[in-house]
Amino acid sequence: MSGFTLLEMMVVMLLVSSMALYGLHGFRQQRMALQLEQAGQALLVFLQQAQRRAFAENSTVQIEVDTEQRSVEVQNTSRKYVPSSSDITVISQLTKNAGFYGVRNNALAGHIELSNPAGTVSVIWSAQGRLRLCALSQRLLGIPSCS
Repeated sequence: MSGFTLLEMMVVMLLVSSMALYGLHGFRQQRMALQLEQAGQALLVFLQQAQRRAFAENSTVQIEVDTEQRSVEVQNTSRKYVPSSSDITVISQLTKNAGFYGVRNNALAGHIELSNPAGTVSVIWSAQGRLRLCALSQRLLGIPSCS
């Protein structure tokens, strides 16, 4: 007689299910990392638009962060950034007048962090108005490490 015994089938099922669980965990981690990367890129674009507006209008554009609402706003406008994923938190490291100053083409330096279980990314801007996106602990997909 040819065929498989019940024991052999159970071993194969155990191996297949353990590989599937491992793959599912990796898929979830990858998805969370991708959501964080997309949220960081969207915040970077949002701040670049605010910076361009300040420089084009030769005016002051101040940035406000509401950590409870998980949002970043441009003061005195209706422009608002909210991460698309509900598991992403917004952490602010801003002084009171953080923003971009078109009159002098510079900024008051600061950074805003976005985090989820996959990691933490930071959008940093310098006093010269240079904006960059980096991952805090280690490289995250296409985002370089801050260190």
